Amino acid sequence: MNTQVLIIGGGATGTGIARDLALRGVQCILVEKGDINAGTSGANHGLLHSGARYVSSDQGSALECREEAELLKKLAPQCIEDCGGLFVAVQGDDEKYVVDFPQLCSQCHIPVKELDVKEARELEPVLSDQLIAAYAVNDASIDPFKLSLENIAQAQELGASLLRFTKVVGFEIKNKTIQTTHLRDLATEEEIVIKADQVVNASGAWAGEVAALAGVQIDIICSKGSLMVTHNRIADRVVNRLRASSNADILVPGGTVSILPAAPM
Repeated sequence: MNTQVLIIGGGATGTGIARDLALRGVQCILVEKGDINAGTSGANHGLLHSGARYVSSDQGSALECREEAELLKKLAPQCIEDCGGLFVAVQGDDEKYVVDFPQLCSQCHIPVKELDVKEARELEPVLSDQLIAAYAVNDASIDPFKLSLENIAQAQELGASLLRFTKVVGFEIKNKTIQTTHLRDLATEEEIVIKADQVVNASGAWAGEVAALAGVQIDIICSKGSLMVTHNRIADRVVNRLRASSNADILVPGGTVSILPAAPM
């Protein structure tokens, strides 16, 4: 098989690249050893950050989050529930951080609105009766499966090819350039050889393993976490603890449930 671009990895990055290339008329093949979003892209809390979570710890990331959220809300509104979010503090929390929060958001051009405690509890009755402060921000919830599936569907409509359950097993390299990529169909054990002008490694947590097949070292540090999913939806909005970012401090709505990212395992 011949193509202009071979993309390895069928998560949010790989499917997004496939769609972008297909829209530009670039021929591409996407290969994925499992199914779409079988890795990290399918195992996350789905919070589309306003950026406010990082205004004290990493303002660069805060700005990127704000810009990314604005773009996604324009490009893929059908994949997003623009539910809004709250940052809330309770008795015993750092009151200096509470006071500084609006200014920190302003420095990153992140819209924020102060709410009085009564108003906040009317919006979200599940909030603690120990509430001392609340701010509204433009957080949202995104469906990562719908996003990736729609990306690859449009890419295929425009001529891209998708090979699922197909694993990269090696590269033929000459003059430091990948000549061909060798793959194995995990269902049939058939070997597939693809010659591509460019090869894109979009395999996420497996990027180091794929790169090693080409003799390239990429150091990947993985941090495994856990998600707690409730039986029902606890709050209409994203609820964040009003403090520097930490573990287990966000409650994210996801359709009919709520998701609480817990501490790393």
